[in-house]
Amino acid sequence: MKKIAIRLHNNTDAHLIFHATPVQKKINPYDLYEHQWYLTEDKSEIGIPIDGENYEMYSTTTELIKEKNFDGLYLYCKRTDKNTNEESNTEFIRLFSNIIDVLNSGTVFDDVSYFGEDGFIISNCQGGIKNDSTVQFN
Repeated sequence: MKKIAIRLHNNTDAHLIFHATPVQKKINPYDLYEHQWYLTEDKSEIGIPIDGENYEMYSTTTELIKEKNFDGLYLYCKRTDKNTNEESNTEFIRLFSNIIDVLNSGTVFDDVSYFGEDGFIISNCQGGIKNDSTVQFN
Protein backbone atom coordinates (compact mmCIF):
# COMPACT_ATOMS: atom_id res chain seq x y z
CA MET A 1 0.00 0.00 0.00
CA LYS A 2 1.24 3.48 -0.84
CA LYS A 3 0.31 6.24 1.61
CA ILE A 4 0.58 9.99 1.04
CA ALA A 5 -0.28 12.86 3.38
CA ILE A 6 -0.39 16.51 2.35
CA ARG A 7 -0.70 18.83 5.33
CA LEU A 8 -2.56 22.11 4.94
CA HIS A 9 -0.66 25.33 5.59
CA ASN A 10 -0.12 26.11 9.30
CA ASN A 11 -2.69 23.76 10.83
CA THR A 12 -3.41 20.14 11.71
CA ASP A 13 -5.63 19.35 8.70
CA ALA A 14 -4.44 17.27 5.76
CA HIS A 15 -5.37 15.39 2.61
CA LEU A 16 -4.76 11.65 2.88
CA ILE A 17 -4.33 9.43 -0.19
CA PHE A 18 -4.09 5.64 -0.07
CA HIS A 19 -3.28 3.34 -2.99
CA ALA A 20 -4.25 -0.30 -2.37
CA THR A 21 -2.42 -1.64 -5.43
CA PRO A 22 0.47 0.63 -6.41
CA VAL A 23 1.77 -0.62 -9.76
CA GLN A 24 4.01 0.44 -12.61
CA LYS A 25 2.48 2.83 -15.14
CA LYS A 26 2.10 0.13 -17.82
CA ILE A 27 0.00 -2.12 -15.55
CA ASN A 28 -3.62 -1.32 -14.80
CA PRO A 29 -4.48 -2.32 -11.20
CA TYR A 30 -8.10 -2.87 -12.26
CA ASP A 31 -6.91 -5.69 -14.53
CA LEU A 32 -5.46 -7.42 -11.46
CA TYR A 33 -7.94 -6.86 -8.63
CA GLU A 34 -11.41 -5.80 -7.61
CA HIS A 35 -11.19 -3.32 -4.75
CA GLN A 36 -13.50 -2.44 -1.85
CA TRP A 37 -12.60 -0.10 1.02
CA TYR A 38 -13.85 -0.83 4.55
CA LEU A 39 -14.01 0.77 7.97
CA THR A 40 -13.85 -1.12 11.25
CA GLU A 41 -13.58 -0.27 14.94
CA ASP A 42 -11.36 -3.29 15.61
CA LYS A 43 -8.65 -4.72 13.35
CA SER A 44 -9.71 -8.25 14.25
CA GLU A 45 -13.29 -7.73 13.02
CA ILE A 46 -14.64 -7.59 9.48
CA GLY A 47 -15.42 -4.01 8.58
CA ILE A 48 -18.35 -2.29 6.95
CA PRO A 49 -17.90 -1.48 3.23
CA ILE A 50 -17.72 2.22 2.39
CA ASP A 51 -20.49 2.84 -0.11
CA GLY A 52 -19.16 3.59 -3.61
CA GLU A 53 -15.50 3.15 -2.63
CA ASN A 54 -14.57 0.27 -4.94
CA TYR A 55 -11.52 1.88 -6.50
CA GLU A 56 -7.80 1.24 -6.18
CA MET A 57 -7.33 4.62 -4.48
CA TYR A 58 -9.10 6.11 -1.49
CA SER A 59 -8.65 9.75 -0.60
CA THR A 60 -10.09 11.76 2.25
CA THR A 61 -9.31 14.75 4.42
CA THR A 62 -8.99 15.08 8.16
CA GLU A 63 -12.00 17.41 7.97
CA LEU A 64 -14.14 14.68 6.33
CA ILE A 65 -12.93 12.15 8.90
CA LYS A 66 -14.33 14.44 11.60
CA GLU A 67 -17.58 15.20 9.71
CA LYS A 68 -18.30 11.52 9.02
CA ASN A 69 -17.38 10.40 12.56
CA PHE A 70 -14.55 8.18 11.27
CA ASP A 71 -12.21 9.43 14.01
CA GLY A 72 -10.39 6.44 15.53
CA LEU A 73 -11.71 3.91 12.99
CA TYR A 74 -9.46 1.68 10.91
CA LEU A 75 -9.46 1.87 7.11
CA TYR A 76 -8.45 -1.03 4.87
CA CYS A 77 -9.05 -2.32 1.36
CA LYS A 78 -10.10 -5.84 0.47
CA ARG A 79 -8.66 -6.88 -2.88
CA THR A 80 -9.99 -9.81 -4.86
CA ASP A 81 -7.64 -11.29 -7.44
CA LYS A 82 -9.49 -11.42 -10.77
CA ASN A 83 -7.66 -14.58 -11.87
CA THR A 84 -7.82 -16.68 -8.70
CA ASN A 85 -10.65 -15.05 -6.67
CA GLU A 86 -8.23 -15.03 -3.74
CA GLU A 87 -9.00 -12.24 -1.28
CA SER A 88 -6.42 -10.21 0.61
CA ASN A 89 -6.54 -7.12 2.80
CA THR A 90 -4.17 -4.20 2.83
CA GLU A 91 -2.74 -2.97 6.09
CA PHE A 92 -5.08 -1.22 8.52
CA ILE A 93 -4.76 2.57 8.75
CA ARG A 94 -6.02 4.33 11.88
CA LEU A 95 -7.92 7.46 10.88
CA PHE A 96 -7.94 10.63 12.95
CA SER A 97 -9.22 14.16 12.35
CA ASN A 98 -5.80 15.57 13.29
CA ILE A 99 -2.77 14.84 11.08
CA ILE A 100 -0.45 14.74 14.09
CA ASP A 101 -2.49 11.84 15.52
CA VAL A 102 -2.45 10.06 12.15
CA LEU A 103 1.33 10.40 11.90
CA ASN A 104 1.82 9.25 15.50
CA SER A 105 -0.50 6.23 15.08
CA GLY A 106 2.29 4.03 13.72
CA THR A 107 1.35 4.29 10.05
CA VAL A 108 4.44 4.70 7.88
CA PHE A 109 3.77 7.15 5.02
CA ASP A 110 5.65 7.05 1.74
CA ASP A 111 5.42 10.82 1.37
CA VAL A 112 4.45 13.59 3.76
CA SER A 113 4.21 17.01 2.14
CA TYR A 114 2.49 20.27 2.91
CA PHE A 115 0.80 23.13 1.12
CA GLY A 116 2.98 26.22 1.25
CA GLU A 117 1.62 29.69 1.89
CA ASP A 118 1.19 30.21 -1.87
CA GLY A 119 -0.77 26.95 -2.28
CA PHE A 120 1.97 24.91 -3.94
CA ILE A 121 2.76 21.45 -2.56
CA ILE A 122 6.13 21.29 -0.88
CA SER A 123 7.47 17.78 -0.50
CA ASN A 124 9.85 17.95 2.42
CA CYS A 125 9.67 14.35 3.62
CA GLN A 126 9.76 11.16 1.60
CA GLY A 127 10.10 7.49 2.43
CA GLY A 128 9.39 5.84 5.72
CA ILE A 129 7.81 8.70 7.65
CA LYS A 130 6.74 7.06 10.88
CA ASN A 131 5.60 9.87 13.20
CA ASP A 132 5.47 13.61 13.56
CA SER A 133 8.68 13.72 15.58
CA THR A 134 10.58 12.99 12.35
CA VAL A 135 8.68 15.56 10.29
CA GLN A 136 9.61 19.23 10.27
CA PHE A 137 6.82 21.46 9.03
CA ASN A 138 7.53 25.13 8.47
